[in-house]
Amino acid sequence: MRLQKKTLDHIREVTGLSHPTIISAYKKFVQGGWAALDSKSSGRPTGVKGLKHTAVENAFIQLLSFSSADDGLADGDGFWTTETVARWFKERLGESLSLKSVQRYLQELGLVESKKSGVARDKVLKSTTLPRSSTIYISGLRDIKVGDKTFYQFYLTDLRNSSRWVHFQDKPTVKELIEFFDRVVASNANPVVLISRYPFIDRDERFSAWCNTHSQQIEFIAYEQVAGKPTDKLLEKISTIEQKIKPSKEGVSSGESMSLTHLQRLEAESIQIMREVVAEAENPVMLYSIGKDSAVMLHIAMKAFYPSLPPFPLLHVDTRWKFQDMYKFRDKMVKDLGLELISHTNPEGIEKDINPFTHGSAIHTDIMKTEGLKQALNEYGFDAAFGGARRDEEKSRAKERIFSFRTADHRWDPKNQRPELWKQYNAKKHKGESIRVFPISNWTELDIWQYIHLESIPIVPLYYSAERPVVERDGSLIMVDDDRMPLNEGEIPMMKNVRFRTLGCYPLTGAVESTATTLPEIIQEMLLTKTSERQGRAIDHDSAASMEKKKQEGYF
Repeated sequence: MRLQKKTLDHIREVTGLSHPTIISAYKKFVQGGWAALDSKSSGRPTGVKGLKHTAVENAFIQLLSFSSADDGLADGDGFWTTETVARWFKERLGESLSLKSVQRYLQELGLVESKKSGVARDKVLKSTTLPRSSTIYISGLRDIKVGDKTFYQFYLTDLRNSSRWVHFQDKPTVKELIEFFDRVVASNANPVVLISRYPFIDRDERFSAWCNTHSQQIEFIAYEQVAGKPTDKLLEKISTIEQKIKPSKEGVSSGESMSLTHLQRLEAESIQIMREVVAEAENPVMLYSIGKDSAVMLHIAMKAFYPSLPPFPLLHVDTRWKFQDMYKFRDKMVKDLGLELISHTNPEGIEKDINPFTHGSAIHTDIMKTEGLKQALNEYGFDAAFGGARRDEEKSRAKERIFSFRTADHRWDPKNQRPELWKQYNAKKHKGESIRVFPISNWTELDIWQYIHLESIPIVPLYYSAERPVVERDGSLIMVDDDRMPLNEGEIPMMKNVRFRTLGCYPLTGAVESTATTLPEIIQEMLLTKTSERQGRAIDHDSAASMEKKKQEGYF
């Protein structure tokens, strides 16, 4: 085409080649003819469009069936790398792929990282007793899905993002992992520092004994100890209390427009409910469970009584089994906003060490949540308590009025509820009775997320997808949040990209696999999902109509 005087732009459009490539090829041809030109296949094989192509899937399924390069290649060195995978494709399948193409395939499969870890060598060396000449790796275990098959990969990635790994067709045992670490020690002349993304393996006695034997050759450091955690941009964005609570010009409080959006109407309704309760109740309180609904409810309360602070404290009924990130977030929000927080834990539960593992979800919920809440309401004499429940969460919550009256012993009668016609609320009550009030009862999960995005409301980082240690139990992915969680024999936590749609006690709250790391991505997931957010809450499935029974007994 160049000989035919076609333009560079025309040739690029037809061939996909860059200008420098076209010019270089033309010069070589002029000087030496076709023999002077080098040609080779690059990128994906002809006709291949991503990893969904059957031939590529089958090739990787075959590759993953070999544990190490020793098995897959005649002269393998024990680990798979990008180079050995490319050589395997050429030797076994006769397919010449560039290293760039192989790397892309491996990244799409999740076998290698696409981004650097951000771990600094100096920070690692300060955390270890091994010499500065040590080799540093980040290590972990992943599950890889190709087609309808699942494989497991134990990997080592150095600080330059170069990886090597082995495969397993079933979840590796502790014995197999020890054999892997033996190979790591044998293949490195220098001592090895492993920044471990493979939590709680050190709780196995066999592994602990192996570590003691090889303490001069290898040392394990927790990933969180040396990795910089990502900053929550939402928390950075709001720098002062006034910014967090001041109504926006487009908000309901501005009075500049009589035409309200759907979210503004919901916000206005919630503000009216809160002000109505404060006007009628003698000693109100707001239940703060630290989740997204509590975040929205607290944000609306700050608006409803601005520029003053809300005229009631926050009450957290602490079961002692919340996620660690939730406790950190709670303390930060209370400090930043200057609010009063009452944290109450059932002393009977503490004395008997009630927990979800030993006593089960039903007993744990009854003693630590229901009884704990009733104790706190009685102790402080609260006659009205705001809660973040919504009608769309669960069928018994759909029955309940916005003003839900409770007897002197905090019981709820679903057959004896007051009408709330035209949003008129009757807050009259007899002595000893109390009211549970749900200002966001008419909101949906999608409304909540859209409002959080619109108002830039800070939320617990657990709502965003990240790589976290989880185990699969009873069909749910349970995050191993601390070392109190007992692992079953042979059970090894897996690192998966997960997030939470709802937050409670971590042993009773299932995660969902997700890649949503931003609010728009979460909203997009909500638009496509067909399951309830509380599907992962174990307490909702204790027995038929279990939530309604809990509410009748005093559960919020």
